[in-house]
Amino acid sequence: MEADLTSLEPSGNADAFVIDTTPGSWLHQIANRVHLSGIRLYLSAALLTYIPLMLSALIGPAHPLYPSLGIKLPFLRDFNVAFMLLVSFPALVVFTLKDQDFLAAALRRVQVDGVLTLSAESAEFLASTWDRRFRLINRVAYIAGLMTGIVVVAGNYVAYVPARVGFWIAVNDHLQFCGYVFLLWIFVLYALIPIYAIRTFGISLFLRSLVRHAEQLHMLPFHPDRCGGLRPVGRLGLRNQYLLTVFALNIGTLVAVSEMYLEVPRPLYWLIAAAVVAYIILGPLIFMGPLLSFRAGMLRTKIELMSDVAQRLRVELRRLREHLPSGSITKEDEELIDRLRKVGAVIDELPVWPFDAGTLRKFLTAYVVPLAGALVGGAGAPTLKAFFSFLKNHIH
Repeated sequence: MEADLTSLEPSGNADAFVIDTTPGSWLHQIANRVHLSGIRLYLSAALLTYIPLMLSALIGPAHPLYPSLGIKLPFLRDFNVAFMLLVSFPALVVFTLKDQDFLAAALRRVQVDGVLTLSAESAEFLASTWDRRFRLINRVAYIAGLMTGIVVVAGNYVAYVPARVGFWIAVNDHLQFCGYVFLLWIFVLYALIPIYAIRTFGISLFLRSLVRHAEQLHMLPFHPDRCGGLRPVGRLGLRNQYLLTVFALNIGTLVAVSEMYLEVPRPLYWLIAAAVVAYIILGPLIFMGPLLSFRAGMLRTKIELMSDVAQRLRVELRRLREHLPSGSITKEDEELIDRLRKVGAVIDELPVWPFDAGTLRKFLTAYVVPLAGALVGGAGAPTLKAFFSFLKNHIH
């Protein structure tokens, strides 16, 4: 049983329940032993991938900056690969290996504030049940990642090795040493994507189970986060959207590079179109996924509180109705009705989503930026293509 029941002082809970989502994940086990901060992990992932690839390209037969030996896109002009290894891949590494820490911090926060409470029996049940489930989830994630990485590497080999394409990893239909390094990092990147996605789905299922077994969500009407104390949970969805936005921008750089330099097979464009459609659909889903279970709990709590006030008001109004003929309604009766109405108004203002307007604006901004970039890029594609054609013909 993997669980952390840590004693916390200023809490409505004596113990804060934190699940361990990493059983069976050797990547998380290595990361826990190394103890790198998010920034150091990001820099390490960027340098350990891009630098070896750059060195292997520099010692190759083709010029790294100017077209030569049939290569239309030299390595140092491939800003798509640069973005992939210097931005997308390091971000994915950090988001994957730090997801347990982020989840644990969010769970502790909502329990410290007394928003979510669990009995000892519920905590023990969740720990024992989800230890087994996360072990299975991680194994499935690694198998899916291995298969995805192999398929994507094969697709890249077919798409980029032919000489007519002119990609820097191959010369005259032969894969160069830098090409093997490139395919290695492609495998690692696309193997890690399903691992993150499946773990995120598993965490969403766990949160649903957590809310279902919680004693109650004690939302705080005047909490500074304007989410009843549940903003830390809302940031889980926003975190997922940030990573999806990074990959959407990477797809944009892939399209730009392909249009400007390469003769890419038509199936690749179908894959790009599928990726765009997937982004449009998945954006709201991955943001809302971890939050839907808390919305259900928040709605249930709000309805129960409103029902309690309504029942009390009904009792008082029935009592006052009996006194109406005699006219014996006191000032205390009026004040009680007024207090109940005010309590009802406060309950009515309780949020039903674990995020505030600021978090929603950040999500919409992150979601719309790649789509807006795609529209602007599509409208200005002829001009950009002419501009880069001029650069290719005059920079020698």
